[in-house]
Amino acid sequence: MEKPTDLGFKFKDKIAKRYVAIDSADMPTDYDKRPIDYRNDEVAKYDVVFWHRLLRKIYDEPTEIECEIKSVSHEGQTNIQTAFFRKTQEESNWRVIGIDETLASAIGSGNIKPFPVNWKYLIKLPSGGIVELGTKDKATIFYIAQVVFTEKHEYNYRKEAKKFINTILDEANRLKGQLFNPVKEFENQEGLSLYLLFNVYLSNYQSANTMLGIAESQEAVLREEFLRYDARTSDLFDQEKNKHIDQHMLTCGMFFCSAISYFFMALEGFINLVYHAFLKQRFRDKNFRTEQRLDLEQKLRFMPSLCQGFGEDSDISSSSIEKFRRLKKYRNSLFHSNIEDSLKSLCFVENGFLYNYDMDAHKDRFLSSHKIKLTVQDVIEVKNIVDE
Repeated sequence: MEKPTDLGFKFKDKIAKRYVAIDSADMPTDYDKRPIDYRNDEVAKYDVVFWHRLLRKIYDEPTEIECEIKSVSHEGQTNIQTAFFRKTQEESNWRVIGIDETLASAIGSGNIKPFPVNWKYLIKLPSGGIVELGTKDKATIFYIAQVVFTEKHEYNYRKEAKKFINTILDEANRLKGQLFNPVKEFENQEGLSLYLLFNVYLSNYQSANTMLGIAESQEAVLREEFLRYDARTSDLFDQEKNKHIDQHMLTCGMFFCSAISYFFMALEGFINLVYHAFLKQRFRDKNFRTEQRLDLEQKLRFMPSLCQGFGEDSDISSSSIEKFRRLKKYRNSLFHSNIEDSLKSLCFVENGFLYNYDMDAHKDRFLSSHKIKLTVQDVIEVKNIVDE
């Protein structure tokens, strides 16, 4: 019968006392380990940062930290060495493994700064087995593994390892909203030293240019298919031929239309990026909510006043604003698909004759709302407006 253990009052204390982090002096050398797949999907739901914080909360510092040490040779080449810092019983004192005395001395004096890349905890199970929890691939992947001893007690170790994982996941589920909330931490800039933005502006702009580059050749293929059969002849009454005509009539112009859409999205992304990076501090008040209060045209017009980095004569010209409005109106007609904008033709019967009136002839449009009528010159015009 196992001896009763005082498990403390806090749940994390119960974990730390039942499943003890081993001291570096008791750490096995040159051991093998076997990944544990038990409840792996649930473990993987939590980010590596979360596991870092949870295990620090329970066990304090890791058993071992893997570091990279960079040095530059006389020839200008960068050399990278790996060192392992193992926790000792003395507070803030680590035993370094894997480097010579000269390098260790340089680290100790502060002349060389090791860069942490991975960490791990070795946890002893009640029956004597050891579980390793750590990171790999420069702290991008968290794993749990069983330290392999002889096969004699392997079954019991596996059973206890599963109990430990159940316990650690219970604690993770209990603290999931407290230990790591990336959106909240981003908004409050809590402990955040760097954040990276996907360059939506540049991605969309390059996509637009790429689409423009292939549009003419691809549209020629679509148009050739559209004109394979003649709707003015008996082809119109052939069900399969009529279906072919309809299908390609509705897809012609899609490359031109896509390029135009990407150019507009690039413009909108660029404006938002400028506001995010250069909005003056006094306008960053959460109650003022500059980005929510201003529509895209207002952002464009007020940008030189609200954002840093603009000269006194940086106001956008009235002609450019007018071009932007036309482009925005066209973009809205594409994205909102209003019935009025979709109106293609009107049919009149005069003395027995059937007449189709093309609505594009009635309206003074910047670009046709029907993409089959778009041309490569239309796309270039949009690109010039966006560039301007």
